[in-house]
Amino acid sequence: MINLVMSNLKRWLPIIALSLLLGACQDSPKPPAADQSLTASPSGDTLLLAVHPYDTPSRIESRFRPLCDYLGARLGRPVTLYLAHSYGDQIRRISHGQVDLAYMGPTPYLRAHDHYLKDAATNDLPILAGETLQGVIGFRSVIVALKNGPVRSLNDLRDRTLAFGDHRSFGSHYMPRALLWKAGLTLADLKDYAYLGRHERVALAVVHGDFDAGGLREDVARLYLDRGLRIIAESPLLPPHVIVARPGLAPSVTDALRAALLEPDANAIPAFAALGPGTGFSQVDDLAFQTARETIRAFEAAPPQGITLQ
Repeated sequence: MINLVMSNLKRWLPIIALSLLLGACQDSPKPPAADQSLTASPSGDTLLLAVHPYDTPSRIESRFRPLCDYLGARLGRPVTLYLAHSYGDQIRRISHGQVDLAYMGPTPYLRAHDHYLKDAATNDLPILAGETLQGVIGFRSVIVALKNGPVRSLNDLRDRTLAFGDHRSFGSHYMPRALLWKAGLTLADLKDYAYLGRHERVALAVVHGDFDAGGLREDVARLYLDRGLRIIAESPLLPPHVIVARPGLAPSVTDALRAALLEPDANAIPAFAALGPGTGFSQVDDLAFQTARETIRAFEAAPPQGITLQ
């Protein structure tokens, strides 16, 4: 399945390169200071699970509270949710050992693994498991517009407005831009665009008519289809969201957490279901992110064109 994800994404690399050339879970506790030792849990016996703010706080808490409770019961120690203030906050916290676990999308994982931990004594961000939906590893990015509006396809977005999520989001930034290029469009062809942060804000901005279209995760988009949205474009399968452990977390703890996710017992059924219908976990490693790594590198490495400084 990992090979399938990578092969799907590899078809998109030339597109992205060309576009560049042209154009538990309780109230979130406060993590400790950055000088916290990496060998001990930052909150004593309690493990902290950091989730980036991809949706509303109430939805994230309702989704991840059962998972925290389940993991805590399997470990015999509390697991508590830390709702990160931003994607960057989550990346820094897990990289600096200020939280024990993190649920991360492709871009935050790669930013932490390849940049924050690049020169660390141990470049290690253990992946415990990758998220699956109906047994399929990965997720999709989509672009939505109003069902009764003038935008019926990507070709209709020329000289119109488009909302993205966070600029560090693979599903609400990088892949929507790749979808644009597939339709022969770049950011320069848009009337305007903006980064709104959460995926839910993207959906609501389109619902309320603030933007003509928006790019976001498919599962979040589908929550708003009955409010007048429709999907006008869909990506191939992307690398999965993963649950990772901080550098230095005891191997006995990471092994127990990995077993809880990959070898679930009956108590895992409601916990996994709270994350979304058909959600589960499967074994995945860093190789699954290689094409995403190359995609992001292509976006960020493109030199500026036509800039003159006096």
